[in-house]
Amino acid sequence: MDLLIASASILILAIVLLYIGQRLKVPSIVSFLIIGMLVGPFGLRLITNQDAIDTFGNIGIILLLFTIGLEFSFQKLMRSWRTVIIGGTVQVLATIVAITFISRYSGMPFNEALIFGFIVSLSSTAIVMKILQEKGEVDTIQGRTLLGVLIFQDLAIIPMMLITPLLVGSGGPDMNALPLQVGKVAFIILIIIVMARWVIPAFLFRVAREKNRELFLITLAGTCILVAWLTSEAGLSFTLGAFIAGLIIGESEYNIDALGHIIPFRDVFAAIFFLSIGMLLNTQTVFVDFYYVAMMVLIIIAVKILTGIVAAKVLGMPARVCIFTGLALCQIGEFSFVLAKNGLDTALIPEGVYQVFLAGAIITMALTPFAMNASPAVVDLLYRVVPARFFKHKEAAGEEQEEELSDHIIIAGYGISGKSVARAATIAGIPYMVIEMNPEIIRQERSSFRPHFMFGDAVQAEVLEHAGIRRARTLVIVVSEEEAIPRIIHTARQLAPDVHILARTRHIRNAQNLLDLGADEIISEEFEASLEIFSRALKKYGIPQEEIGYIINRVKQLRTAMFTKSNGSDGQLEDPQMLFHNRHVHAFTIEPGSEAEGKTFGELDLGTNFGIMEVGLRSKGKTTANIPPDRRLAAGEVVITFITDQTAQELSPLFARKSE
Repeated sequence: MDLLIASASILILAIVLLYIGQRLKVPSIVSFLIIGMLVGPFGLRLITNQDAIDTFGNIGIILLLFTIGLEFSFQKLMRSWRTVIIGGTVQVLATIVAITFISRYSGMPFNEALIFGFIVSLSSTAIVMKILQEKGEVDTIQGRTLLGVLIFQDLAIIPMMLITPLLVGSGGPDMNALPLQVGKVAFIILIIIVMARWVIPAFLFRVAREKNRELFLITLAGTCILVAWLTSEAGLSFTLGAFIAGLIIGESEYNIDALGHIIPFRDVFAAIFFLSIGMLLNTQTVFVDFYYVAMMVLIIIAVKILTGIVAAKVLGMPARVCIFTGLALCQIGEFSFVLAKNGLDTALIPEGVYQVFLAGAIITMALTPFAMNASPAVVDLLYRVVPARFFKHKEAAGEEQEEELSDHIIIAGYGISGKSVARAATIAGIPYMVIEMNPEIIRQERSSFRPHFMFGDAVQAEVLEHAGIRRARTLVIVVSEEEAIPRIIHTARQLAPDVHILARTRHIRNAQNLLDLGADEIISEEFEASLEIFSRALKKYGIPQEEIGYIINRVKQLRTAMFTKSNGSDGQLEDPQMLFHNRHVHAFTIEPGSEAEGKTFGELDLGTNFGIMEVGLRSKGKTTANIPPDRRLAAGEVVITFITDQTAQELSPLFARKSE
């Protein structure tokens, strides 16, 4: 098929499938893999040239790993070294050992079994981080745990690439070639040090001084290709060279500018890579070898969930984080395709096994969003089935002291908000108990001066019981995991019907649901931020502070009505979404000769005639709300209301000039 027609067909198909995938919340990576399957030689045959497919795939791999290297930082590694080193090592090694043992038991040669252990041990950084970003949980404890493990996996690809050439053949690893490979590694490390410290920064300085965007971009691409070629000539993978090139530039002072130039093309690079992988899959494999594909998917998911849970447990994480980590890591990663392709090129992996692997990898990727979304339900089921004492942690010791607390505050979550509440309680002399899932925070904060810190998941009834929920006066929920907030409220309200529950949430749309579950007060970050922005914006327009204060107080009264449980039988005054979507602030200028001019507020009777209960009046640059009924309106004054557009249309003729 003509290249132009094929490209146009692929673009149209990509737009349609990406749109459908977005509506169905399917990761774009999975969509690209499916598109590649459809347009490749085993699908619609829009592209049948295998050499062209391999070339596009190699270019995509080089550019993709280059951008990943640009974003990688040794400082990020050092900040979370415990999670990266300990958690990552346990997860990767446990997966390699388990998959190698299973593969050997099924009859595979050791070399092939070991390479499969390498392939399965890696997970998709792109898929996991994108889902975490969409859920707003990148900076939560499970988000940081996953990021640490994924960073280690990205690092583990380097020794895996170095070991893979040693596995070629049937006699096991060639130990005689090991010194040469070690020498190559040492040489590469030396190149990284020299180029990162002296060569690349000096060269980029001269290029950047020219202030030419095209020159800088071409220099980046040239550096990537040059280093990739050098490592290829040294007998190593060119993909490793691309990652090293990105790492070198990423450690220079020009990394931000380089990312600014490359990031707009990053998704295109990834799309090319995954399209090429999808083109290599024989779609008939899923049907012909359905049994083997299904077995591979089940083994991969089971092993990776288990090793992910074990890795998080070794780090001291609570059950909820362990389960979420295991479910999030249950797929095959981007680097796995690189290793699998290398294994296929070196005849280490047979074509039939490679096709089964591709089918299984695509299925595990497609299942990842559903697995991560199912995590809360799995955790709830586990908490109901398994005795709660199984989840106790050594940091939760000290029950004698905690049993003495009464009329205290329970703080679920010890981030910035939790610390602020604890400081305020200390100043006021109010006892408090902190429930925190991060064992590092417990270890750092708990002391003889602050003994009331306990490790645990506030979702669990036994943890709340242990914190004295039945004797507490207030429960403050400031955890960063948004999906855990309603479950904590529900459990706490069942245990202690009289405790005052105050919870923080991000969005206004969640407030009513949390109130219905049993919360007494809701603090919406979205609402509070808008209030502060509103206040600062008014100051820039020279509005007097007392008027700003009055407006803010009125808005706070509205917040109290929306985000506080009503003591009456009618429940909430009005749904927040309907309130903000249907009502707006309307200002009506009293025109000379209008019906309202010269009349008092009592004579207008806006409450009876239009159902308006609150009215403001701006006169001579000053806004007031408590307007007496005998106050007469004058031309040029402005009446301010908070009403629907329909009511505004009915009200506007009252203030408009009468037609003759």
